[in-house]
Parts: sequence; C-alpha cells; structure tokens
Amino acid sequence: MKSIEIKILGRTYYFRSDEPEKLRKTAEYVENQLEKLNERFNTVDQNKLLVLYAISMTEKYISENDDYKNLSEKLEQINNLLDNIEISEK
Repeated sequence: MKSIEIKILGRTYYFRSDEPEKLRKTAEYVENQLEKLNERFNTVDQNKLLVLYAISMTEKYISENDDYKNLSEKLEQINNLLDNIEISEK
C-alpha cells in the first residue's frame, strides 16, 4: 500500500491505497464538486458545504441505484422472453 497526500478545501489528508491514481481522481472530483457547490451557494462554512455535498451525492446515488434496479428488472424480463422463445422453438 502506498501513502498518498490529498488536499481538499485547503486541508491535507493522508491515505493508504493500492490504487493511488484512482484515489487522486476521486479526490479531484470531490474538490471540483465542492468548488461548484461553493460558487452556487456562496458559503464559506466548510461544514455546510460538506453537508450540501453529502446530500447531493446521496441523492445521485439513490437515483442511480433506482435506475440500476429498473434496468435489472427489464433485463430479467427480456431474459424471460428469450427463454420462452427458445422453449417455443424446441
């Protein structure tokens, strides 16, 4: 595991990771999203900013998870139809 230094909102954090580039990309994404939220809501309170970010990311996660469930159900329906077609052909 490699030790990595990450800066977010001016603070330095140290992480250990087997995938340092992935962690750096993630930290860069977080920093960019926090900057966007800060511009949008014009807040200097880092706690408020982090709460806004947590809510925003959770909302995205729930939406993506719902989409995934819907797609999984549709895929299962398609597979059932294909199974029925194969049975009919025999």
